[in-house]
Amino acid sequence: MHTSDFDASSANPQSAIHTPQLSPMRRILIVSHTYIPPSNRGKLRALAARGLEVTVGVPQRWRETVLGLTLEVAWERQNGVEVFPLPVRHHGDPAALVFGGRALHALVRDKRPDLVQVEEEPTSPAARQVVRAARSLRLPAVLFTHQNVPVHLPWLARWRRARTLRRLRGAIAGSEGAAALVRQLAPQVRVGVIPQLGVHVPTEPEHTHHEGLAIGCIGRLVPERGLDTLLQALAENRAHRWHLTVVGDGPDRERLERLASELRLAARVRWTGALPPDEIPKLWPELDVVVLPARAVTSWAEPAAHVLAEAMAHEVTVVGTSAGATPEIIGDAGLVVPADDPLALSAALRRLAAPDQRRPLASAARARAMRLFSDDAVAERTLEFWREITS
Repeated sequence: MHTSDFDASSANPQSAIHTPQLSPMRRILIVSHTYIPPSNRGKLRALAARGLEVTVGVPQRWRETVLGLTLEVAWERQNGVEVFPLPVRHHGDPAALVFGGRALHALVRDKRPDLVQVEEEPTSPAARQVVRAARSLRLPAVLFTHQNVPVHLPWLARWRRARTLRRLRGAIAGSEGAAALVRQLAPQVRVGVIPQLGVHVPTEPEHTHHEGLAIGCIGRLVPERGLDTLLQALAENRAHRWHLTVVGDGPDRERLERLASELRLAARVRWTGALPPDEIPKLWPELDVVVLPARAVTSWAEPAAHVLAEAMAHEVTVVGTSAGATPEIIGDAGLVVPADDPLALSAALRRLAAPDQRRPLASAARARAMRLFSDDAVAERTLEFWREITS
């Protein structure tokens, strides 16, 4: 896995923003809806621990559609991170999110950061707003993107995306696929490949005793996630002792529950529904294996596989498919099987039924997570990239 792929090509001098060299870097402003939950702010706290003044601008209100909640965010300063709520329109929809223009410009002007990073897709109005605000004050702007498959856009949207990318000092991509897309669209932009979020790596992972192989599948229940492939694989392993916990909700749930019944697996599958982020860590001690059975489709590819990095940090063995970013996360510290192949997945799970097969992979997964995906590791790689593009 290429974890910090920095593009050495220089920026186009006609589109570059000429700013003084930033040495040392002291103040950072990050703007994104991602940091509404405090559990997602580990990278920010790790950056603050490195002596940076970190401000994060987030929507003041956000509709969490999966949990059916409307979240209200108040100003706070904690662990060196200032959380600054901004008024928004279209809250709950990242693709349409629009920040209050005056509030956003006032935040950028008052903080006068050494660098502004927006973590919204380049096709979004929010990304255009933040990059434009940084440019108006001659501040370097960086964009984070997960987008790893081409998106068909009308002419005006393509032009706006191209202009946003041209105005960047650099871009951080969550996967090699996302980095390749940025390089294709904006060859002059320097690109790093770094996860958006880090994970907490516990000092001593906990494991509870249970009978049989405890399998977990965590994510939104939509066809692209491939839970039907996992159910078909488990039907092949009917004679073995296992149970499955499915965490998540979505439009495909009814069909998947019906499929589990048709395959005569219903008694061995527990459906928890969607859980708040702070409830997920309670699952790790109960699980032996976490599976991400993402499918290979032309219109979507697994963008981050963050749940696998979390499982790895807690010394849980991981299995994923060859689709999207999953193999980059797993590396050689888990099992990767072909997408849409129930027989290959069932064989992998039979192998992992033996504890002596799981233990070496679980230990390797934890070591990999600590080295590449911990909050400290992600913060350090992000800071290194910022320094490189502003030196």
